[in-house]
Amino acid sequence: MSGPNTVPAQTPTTQPDLAAQADGRIDYSMRISRLTVDKLGVKLYDRASAVLAELIANAYDADAGHVTVAAPMSQYLASRAGGQLTDKGFTISVKDDGVGMTPQQVQDFFLVVGSERRTDERRGATSKERGRKVMGRKGVGKLAPFGICKTIEVLSAGGDPITRTSSSGQVEQGYLTSHILLHYDGIVAVGEEPDERYLPDRGDLDNSLTPERGTTITLRNFNYRRVPPLETLDRQIAQRFGIRSQDWEVLLKDNTAASPRPHVVGQFAIDVMPNTRMSFGSGQVLSPDGTPNEDLRPGFDHNGKFYDVTGWVAYSKEPYKDDLMAGVRIYCHGKIAAQTSIFNRGAGFTGEHNVRSYLVGELHANWLDEQEDLIQTDRRDILWSDDLATAFQDWGQRIVQVVGTLARDPMRKATLQMFLETGHVEERIEQTFPGDEQKEIRDHALEIARTFGRAMSRPEAQDATVVEDFLDLSITLAPHITLDDMMRRAADEADAPVGVLSTFLRTARLAELSSFGRIAKERLAVIERLEEIKDQPDAVENDLQTLIEEAPWLINPEWAPVTSNQWLATLRTEFGKYYESVTGEKLQLTEFNDPEKRPDFVLTSQQGRVQIVEIKKPKHALTNDEMERIVSYHDNMRAFLDDDGNAAFREHFSDFHITLVCDELALHGSHQHAHDGWLASNRMTRLTWSAFLGKTRQMHRDFREEADRQRQLLASPEDDGEGKEP
Repeated sequence: MSGPNTVPAQTPTTQPDLAAQADGRIDYSMRISRLTVDKLGVKLYDRASAVLAELIANAYDADAGHVTVAAPMSQYLASRAGGQLTDKGFTISVKDDGVGMTPQQVQDFFLVVGSERRTDERRGATSKERGRKVMGRKGVGKLAPFGICKTIEVLSAGGDPITRTSSSGQVEQGYLTSHILLHYDGIVAVGEEPDERYLPDRGDLDNSLTPERGTTITLRNFNYRRVPPLETLDRQIAQRFGIRSQDWEVLLKDNTAASPRPHVVGQFAIDVMPNTRMSFGSGQVLSPDGTPNEDLRPGFDHNGKFYDVTGWVAYSKEPYKDDLMAGVRIYCHGKIAAQTSIFNRGAGFTGEHNVRSYLVGELHANWLDEQEDLIQTDRRDILWSDDLATAFQDWGQRIVQVVGTLARDPMRKATLQMFLETGHVEERIEQTFPGDEQKEIRDHALEIARTFGRAMSRPEAQDATVVEDFLDLSITLAPHITLDDMMRRAADEADAPVGVLSTFLRTARLAELSSFGRIAKERLAVIERLEEIKDQPDAVENDLQTLIEEAPWLINPEWAPVTSNQWLATLRTEFGKYYESVTGEKLQLTEFNDPEKRPDFVLTSQQGRVQIVEIKKPKHALTNDEMERIVSYHDNMRAFLDDDGNAAFREHFSDFHITLVCDELALHGSHQHAHDGWLASNRMTRLTWSAFLGKTRQMHRDFREEADRQRQLLASPEDDGEGKEP
């Protein structure tokens, strides 16, 4: 092999006659500008999958039946450290069994960049042997490898088989072979003069005879690029080709494996949602139900000509997992031309969210490059500004609108089914309300659950926590709705028997227990959350006091929030005035939402008593000064309620009680005696954080379990041994 950048070549089947070889050799040359290589190779094809797709497309156009791609799967092709790039010695090869090229064809066609194949009488728009509509048109795909490497080796044998005699008198038969190497650095070093050409290196097998036709492209000296895993590369290659043929197969091999097994690239498969597929072809459009859609056409008219479109669009079963499956793939002559989710449609159309997340498809429009080439050179999109492309875009937007509407109901059904399966909804409802007597409640519960399921997004319907919450709510509401329906029917039936009342009461009891059980469950969640955050460094008494006022059941599960007690509001105001007049200090009791105002204590009313709740941070030790303030609150509240001028308050609040939440004590002397005396006389209750949270947690848990037990007993009445229903 001549030239400075030579590589070992395979030994030819028959040693050629050197004199004859010298006489018949082609002087390979290439005229190309540095800008062309840079723009059409390096800049457009910077991923291994894109480069391989171009080489595979060339093999398809060469009537290949089998193409084998051998590459170092899941490997970086070069290393980079300290700004230095180091090649790892890998190779990538693409070998096909197509018609191949003779040395003269390599010079006339391969080494000519930008030639228009389809208008070339020597080649034409269809392949010679298999009659395929060729994918290539621009003649620049051969530069694609320079996007990832510096050296391209071409070994190709083609033409008609020939017979010749070597200098030793040996008769040889086979296909004439071309063997050249292209070096990126050598090409870009060529000047820009019109007659200045790049001369490829000649390989050792050039002008030899080989027994089989075909072409092998080998890439070396790589940039810092990565070959994806075999499974990913399989999807990437399959996504780029819309070819369905029995005489076409692409194989992938990992050439770093000890015993590489060829992997056949399959079709780019996407699981689609039932009843969402719309098909185009044979002069009609088929709706998801299989009936012709009279409002749509499989193509469009433009300037007096009809442009047909074949293929299909549908909704995928799952949201887009990667960019490969996102949107509709548009192919031209079996090679991807663009990928679009909504044909550039603006926002605000029916079903937009689902279309943007689930619309998939495969459309074939072979006219995209037959007259004016409407495909971008890198085949990533269409030149939509062209009049013909704009007409195609308008047609596509109409399809998107129709699919968004027609697929809405199947989408909801699929989401509902996912919701039902995620939460085992029907089984849960059956377990909660068993037996014939509960059928009406079951029906209402399932109806409510289905309503929630239809309104959900698919991610929500797959989230077990979200589904559980809505299922619990459905079970809670069902007895109430059933009771309401039963009472309405009873009111309409004047002759309803008195025995119907027992059914009402049973349903009312179920409704009550369902509501209380759900409340207990939600309170348990709040208690667990409070246990998590109470020891955080930024927890302040103000926040804790606010929490107690909004949820006094944390102190005592029998306490309920006071929402509209005007007497309590007046008491807060008047006691504050009284306290200031006696002590000269202002009390802050109401502004719990103002971070700059610290409430002194929580003042609430439960069971006809005023409740003063003093709460300290976890692990805090109560001091004498703090106890002195509590004594002051106690004594002044006692005096305020005993005052004859406040007799009206005594009618509403018979007494008052102090609850102190504090983990530790640092008291001594009279303050310790006061503390102990109040506890002994039941004027004050002291709880540690663990005690009060543990107590309320257990009481709510016990209540929920008892509510569930009573609901089950009520749902399945049996004799309790004494001839009575439980």
